[in-house]
Amino acid sequence: MIDDQEKSSARPAIILLIVVFLVAGFSVKYGLQTMTWVEGKLWSSDNPWLANVPQPLSQPLAPLPPLPGAAKPAQVKAYNYEFNSPWPGNPTVKGSLTYTEFRYDSGPVVVFFDPDSQVDTMHTLKTSNPAEYQKFVTVFGDKPLNTNFEMYQAVYQTTPAQLSPVMTPPDAMRMNVLLLWKLSFGLDLPCDGEFYSFDWSNAKGFQFGDPEKKVPVAVRAFDDRDHQFRFIFTATEAAAGRITQNDINTIMQTLRVEPFSER
Repeated sequence: MIDDQEKSSARPAIILLIVVFLVAGFSVKYGLQTMTWVEGKLWSSDNPWLANVPQPLSQPLAPLPPLPGAAKPAQVKAYNYEFNSPWPGNPTVKGSLTYTEFRYDSGPVVVFFDPDSQVDTMHTLKTSNPAEYQKFVTVFGDKPLNTNFEMYQAVYQTTPAQLSPVMTPPDAMRMNVLLLWKLSFGLDLPCDGEFYSFDWSNAKGFQFGDPEKKVPVAVRAFDDRDHQFRFIFTATEAAAGRITQNDINTIMQTLRVEPFSER
């Protein structure tokens, strides 16, 4: 009788010990992944837009032919680059240390940031601190990021929902870094959390905001040499019309280096 009571009282202790060993084993094997997963949940609750990934722009460039007698849209130039304007007439140009603003009489405003003022993150990582770059290589060794565009693409495609307590430690570390960068990069402009991607022959990148909702739109683009471009599209309050997606497409798909002979 006494033996049965002792066995009965020992059973909970044995079960508890087994549970402790299981928890300890799980913590050793999946501790990093679990912490990353918990952090992702917390970040997502404070920043719901982290769950979003860029959606491909569905509206391709479809320029309308100019009306008979209509003025030809002007070509716009700045920082040794040029693009076609969707609107007729010459804009009023206002320059600053880091950007040039093109303001049209009909209301549209295009802000083109100096490409040289955009941070070359990948170059900085590779050249500023060899020790830090080695850590970067260790984290992204199996899925290397070689260009700024690849970095932005990996960052914006990552969401907290992709985290798991049972994923491998290298994947957990890589996704933790990408989510931290996503928080740091933000959405370029305050918007409804929706953003888009495009991949055209001369440029690829990301658009933040929908012009159909009559809000300012930001675009971050990269050319085939990984040069980085940033635009903001908006309109004055008294604008006769609003900027359309086709207007933005026209500018981005005609962005190119200004011929040396024309500089």
